Amino acid sequence: MFQLLVGFVFGSLIDVNMWLTSWLIPTGIAAQAAAQVAGCTILGIGIALEVRCGSVNMPGEGFPVAVSAVTGVAFHKVKICVDTSLVVLAVVFCYAFFGAWQWYIVGIGTLFAMVYVGMVVRTAGRHLGWFDRMLAYRPGFRRYVYGLARLLFRSGGDGDA
Repeated sequence: MFQLLVGFVFGSLIDVNMWLTSWLIPTGIAAQAAAQVAGCTILGIGIALEVRCGSVNMPGEGFPVAVSAVTGVAFHKVKICVDTSLVVLAVVFCYAFFGAWQWYIVGIGTLFAMVYVGMVVRTAGRHLGWFDRMLAYRPGFRRYVYGLARLLFRSGGDGDA
């Protein structure tokens, strides 16, 4: 039930973001490439934060998190493999249903994102020590509350910076 609420809020925030960036329409190939890189970078950082905090995961990350936990393989590697598998399935279904690759369905941006987002998750994950300290290593949503309280109301002289 809680994941449904989080999914609704997440979806609403995507709608707000789409409205806020509706003015951004990259027309040239360079502008489209820059928008793709910027969007995938922000997405990768968001996924790294989402997975690191250990709260409710969106379905796109929930499956790779579960596979990573069961197999012991690093999350970013599983993320790249899962994303690549989904894109391969999409291409196969394009051929099965349409008889050809439909570039407007699975285009170069999708091919780029299937690998680049995982690379950003790996890179961002290496720089999240501050986030772990803020969350104070408590599981689930309580990590937010305890971590923020600890950060804001830290008792003096504990030496934990």
